Amino acid sequence: MKKILFVFILLVFALTMAAAQINEFSLGEWNDNIYTNDFLGIKFQLPEDWKRFSDEDLAQVMNLGTELLNDDQKKLAELSKINSVSYMGANNPATGDSIMVSSVKSIFDLTAEYFMNGVKTQLQALESIDYEVSEISKEELAGREYYVLTAKSEISGINLIQKFYVYKIDKYFLEIVATTLRGEDAITEMMKAFE
Repeated sequence: MKKILFVFILLVFALTMAAAQINEFSLGEWNDNIYTNDFLGIKFQLPEDWKRFSDEDLAQVMNLGTELLNDDQKKLAELSKINSVSYMGANNPATGDSIMVSSVKSIFDLTAEYFMNGVKTQLQALESIDYEVSEISKEELAGREYYVLTAKSEISGINLIQKFYVYKIDKYFLEIVATTLRGEDAITEMMKAFE
């Protein structure tokens, strides 16, 4: 009887560990031109003529944005690095279109909508870029419903459009940011690379 109980406990333990590993945190990986991250539940097919970012490129892009912040925002940005992860980035060098995938781990039980309202507030508070920020909506992407907002700005006669997609996974907020200078149809086309 003890032997059966021991085997049963081992079986339950093994199944529990296997189930835990399904959603285990992962940075994902590139195989040829396909980025896959099982933790985030995303797959991205690198479009033709696009280049994926190296780890060094990701770090440089993430630090570049802090130059546009005021002192209080810079302090918040430094704190957010503790709970933020940049997974993947790619761009089309010919057009300037780009995609960034990151997440933020929250210690609070927040909704994706609440998180997205925070993103909206931060964009509107930027002093260096005058963003026109849309209302938050929902949009399906690769079989999931994301909270979405669009931020537009004209900088030196160039029209910049960024579209932010947010989805909650446990205590993480998956954030996909698509950036273009070619209009909203270009973002729609870019997002087709997600499966």
